[in-house]
Amino acid sequence: MNIPLLQDVPVLGPILSGHNILTYASIVSVFLYWLITFKTPLGLRIRAVGQNPDAAQSVGINVNRTRMYALLLSGFFGSLGGLYLCMGYVSWFARDISAGRGFIAIAAATLGGNLPLGTFLSSLLFGAVNALANYLAPLKVPSEFIQMTPYLATAVALAIYAARAMRKRGRKVRQRAPEGTP
Repeated sequence: MNIPLLQDVPVLGPILSGHNILTYASIVSVFLYWLITFKTPLGLRIRAVGQNPDAAQSVGINVNRTRMYALLLSGFFGSLGGLYLCMGYVSWFARDISAGRGFIAIAAATLGGNLPLGTFLSSLLFGAVNALANYLAPLKVPSEFIQMTPYLATAVALAIYAARAMRKRGRKVRQRAPEGTP
């Protein structure tokens, strides 16, 4: 899909125009997810049930119904990824077509703090690494190393994230420790 005025811009035109319509739908879905999660009563209920189901039930929220709505929403947004894989990335379906990309999606959500913008930016980072792996293909590097690049980057990013979280948690514990304790 070419965007009429944007495709003529010298540098940004080829970058932002000429993609599959599902690519643009994914960008819109980030905003839609944010809107549902942070600006609607349903989003407030979903966040409350996710934090503490017992507390949410004590104020009259139907926990099972809210979980069902959350499951339906996550299924809808997840299906967009599968739809893109089968119709935008390639034009066929095969068993195990995702090839472990679900692990990368979970890592992107974790690195993004389970927030829409953070997850989107993490996904862009992993997408850039995947594109870099495609550009490494013509080099005299074994294809196995090229194929493992996105997964290796994901593992490294998660290790850095975990180390930072542990360091931050250690600081909080030391700040709360009573005097005289190591």
